[in-house]
Formats: sequence, C-alpha cells, structure tokens
Amino acid sequence: MKALVTGSTGFLGSHVVERLLAEGYEVRALARTTSNITHLKNTGAEIVFGDVEDYDSLCPVVEGIDVVFHAAGRVTPGWGRWQQFEATIAKGTENMLKASAEVGCPRFLYVSTGSVYGNACEGDIPACEYTPCQVVFGPDTYYESAKLRAEKAAFEYHNQGKIQVSIIRPGAIYGPRDRLVADRVFRQVSPPVVVWPEASNPKYSIVFVSDAADCALLVATSGQAIGQIYNVAPPYSVRFREFAATMIQAMGGSKLQLTIPYAMGYAWCALMEGWSRLRRVNDMPYLTRSALRFLNKGMFLDGSKARDELGWEPKVSIEEGTRLYVQWRRLQEKK
Repeated sequence: MKALVTGSTGFLGSHVVERLLAEGYEVRALARTTSNITHLKNTGAEIVFGDVEDYDSLCPVVEGIDVVFHAAGRVTPGWGRWQQFEATIAKGTENMLKASAEVGCPRFLYVSTGSVYGNACEGDIPACEYTPCQVVFGPDTYYESAKLRAEKAAFEYHNQGKIQVSIIRPGAIYGPRDRLVADRVFRQVSPPVVVWPEASNPKYSIVFVSDAADCALLVATSGQAIGQIYNVAPPYSVRFREFAATMIQAMGGSKLQLTIPYAMGYAWCALMEGWSRLRRVNDMPYLTRSALRFLNKGMFLDGSKARDELGWEPKVSIEEGTRLYVQWRRLQEKK
C-alpha cells in the first residue's frame, strides 16, 4: 500500500512517515521547496515537492496513492493573520481533497485538533466526538476556525461520494521535534527559578507523538473509521503543572517556583509579542497572550471512542514521554 503524508517535515507528519515505513508502507512525503528536509532524507521515504496552497502542484503528487495523511497546516495558534490560516489550512485542505478525488485516491485522513471544541473542552468534563464545537471566530481562534472549515470541506467530499474521509482530533501532542507544547514547557522550566501566572493549572489531554501517529494509522486504514471523527487522547488527564513537574524531573532536578499575578504575565507576553514584531520575526514567540489564555483554559478530551472501536491504546506514559523529549532536546543542543 502506498501512502502520501503532507506536513511531512512537521512534527506529527514526520512521525507518521516513520510509523508508516516501519509498517512496510511505501511512503511519499510532500514537502515545500523551502522546507528543511534533512530529517526526511534519512527516513527512506520518497520525497516530492509541492504546496497545498498550489492546486496545480498536487495532482501528480497524489497519483497512485492509496491513502492520504493530511497533516499540513499553519500550527501557530493565536499568532498570524486569518488569511494565512485560511490559505494553508482551509484552502490547502480543499486543494488536497480536490486533487485526491480527481486522481481516484480512495482514502483521506484529515488531522484536525481537539481545540476545535473551544469552550466545550475547557472544564472538568471531557469533550467527546459528539460534543458541539464552540469556537468563536477571532484572532485567538483563527487556527481552530480554519480547522473547522477544513473538516466541513472534508465531510462534504465524503458525503458526495468523492472520497472516503476520516478525521482525528488530537489533544496536546508532545515529543521529539515538538516546536509547540513541549518546547514551551521546556523553555519555561529551564531557568533556575520558574515563574507561573496565577490560576494556570487546567486539565489537558496530553498524548505522546508516537501514540498519536499509531492512532492516525489505525483511523486511516480501518473500514469502521470511514466517515468518522476520533479524538486522540489517553484515558486520563494531566494538570498542566503536573506535566511541567514531570518535565522538571526528567531534566534531573527540582526548581524554585514562583507565582505572579496573571496581569503581570499578560503584560510580559505582550512585550514579547511587540519585540518580535519590531524585529519582524516570522516565528511565533514561545510566550504570547493567546498562549497564556490557552494555558488557563486547558483541553480535556474523551478518547474512548478510538480505544473501544479501533483498539488504540497509548503506550507511552507522561514520565517516559518527557524523558524521551528531554533526551532528544539535549542532543539537539549539542549539535
């Protein structure tokens, strides 16, 4: 069987490439000409160049593919203009669906996000796949809004019989090559004194990246999963500071931890954003006002559907996952 992975130079996409190859799939990895393909070159995947924003570049890429793993997208929640998220996530997904249907590819997995539930996943009751999404469009939610639009397009193609679609909504994925969740926590707890804004300890469904890749493979290849949405979340939640404490343990020591008023943390994040814009930096600062708000909200998901219907079980504990991440991070710092 031959699989195409978009977003193959990104975090989850690169792990999906590795997982598919380990299972004996022929893997075609889509990358932009401007992407860093150093890691991909070492995987043995067939590397092809194209851009999800450029429909004309996609049909040749999907030709002969049995299943598309569509993980490409702008992953900078709360940072960027709507037009950027719309072009890469919403229109990019529509282009991939159109190209896949055009050449007769039978299966399409769309990688969405658990944060599309919005306010519905921020409390002590986990959001399941039937929970209505409560995303209010605005700068903080451009990412989620684009993801929801892409989900709608995917199901429109499915319901019209053009291609068989499945969708996954992962929780907070972390692990080696993570430039978002684990990166922020690692950087926050690295100084001798760790500073937290008050009240920042919500519930999160945190999943190690190899477990998320395993779930993606199950959903994309199961007949039962056709036309279905699956949350990707372990059978437990972790308070944010519990995750941070586990990261500190993995780093080999304890830290002095202080709490500051939320308003002070918010002002500091605003300064970091302003400094980045002043320097015209494209990359998202590791701390932003949007990230701080998200830190106070959490993302609690019910992942029992994937476990009950498909037999997916996460294998990597938080303790093992943070240890593997810290080990990888320190190797990168030596390079």
